[in-house]
Amino acid sequence: MRITLKRKAFLEEIPKVVEELVKEYGSSLKVLTIEEDEKGCYTIWATYESSTS
Repeated sequence: MRITLKRKAFLEEIPKVVEELVKEYGSSLKVLTIEEDEKGCYTIWATYESSTS
């Protein structure tokens, strides 16, 4: 089953957030998408493959 989670961050925090996601989910991480909102904040969408059905 694929699960998508959402993290909010400012531009300077994105590398740290992405690094934490990669460390936590490793090879089960399938997609990372970063979107900027009108206020200059970023939403990081991380989709990973869960072994739990």
